[in-house]
Amino acid sequence: MAKSLFIAVGQDGLRIASADGATWQHAQTGKEGETYRAAAAGNGVFVAVGSFGGGNILSVTSDGKTWKSQNLDAKYVKYLRGLGFGNGYFLGLGGDPGSVGSSKPFVMTTEKGEKWDGPFDIPGKHILRRVAFGNKLFVAAGDRGRRAVSTDGKVWKDAPEGKAIDTLVDIAFGNGVFAGVGLHGLRLISKDGLTWTNRQVGEEGEHLNTIVWAKDRFVAIGAGATFFSPDGITWERKANENAPQTAVYGNGVFVGALWKGRLLLSKDAVKWNEVHKAEKHVEALAWGEV
Repeated sequence: MAKSLFIAVGQDGLRIASADGATWQHAQTGKEGETYRAAAAGNGVFVAVGSFGGGNILSVTSDGKTWKSQNLDAKYVKYLRGLGFGNGYFLGLGGDPGSVGSSKPFVMTTEKGEKWDGPFDIPGKHILRRVAFGNKLFVAAGDRGRRAVSTDGKVWKDAPEGKAIDTLVDIAFGNGVFAGVGLHGLRLISKDGLTWTNRQVGEEGEHLNTIVWAKDRFVAIGAGATFFSPDGITWERKANENAPQTAVYGNGVFVGALWKGRLLLSKDAVKWNEVHKAEKHVEALAWGEV
């Protein structure tokens, strides 16, 4: 019988797991300077990607205890920064994050996290960092307002250029639409990843850092406020406490991470309680069944 897990990954190779989001175990670290930046679940495994020196680190686990890791030369420019799952495979997004001109974006794919295909160069100047899958589409958001859509993860079409101020920090799919969030309470929705509508903003400084689809509604979490919506059009705002910088939803609870190494648990995404302090900072979270 499949069981579900939360996984947290981060700096100095940190990997840690939890069945309920409250009790964390199997903590392990790697080398100093190894940083996992993204994680996702699918096909009965968790995959985490990050960088170390001039290369990428790619790790996979089926139980949260034992990880298989490999290094891939990035030549100091082809760094993986995002990861999603859809269409039966994991999609890694990357580029040269420090580039001022073209970041030379690329993608990589894997079914089970051990054998990777790519890197495949994709068009566009700016790196894609976050991706969601739905409506048989990968929809991704990147730097300087970039938004793009793909059916296979390799051929991408860009949405009309957005303003840099409308850069989406995170994307989620639910109820037939993609919802994206960003600075100053920014919220937008799209059915196809190309046309984005229902632009709404909140208070200045109320940056929305993460969005999840939680069973029957979008939950967008930011500095000072959490927004709830069944459709991405009508939103309810609630002032929050101790909100995380990134969060996931699973098993009826929200799990979040805050500097430095603080793991938080919430039933309503409004009030957050610290349940664990990891040895290193957590950069990404994932929930799924293994």
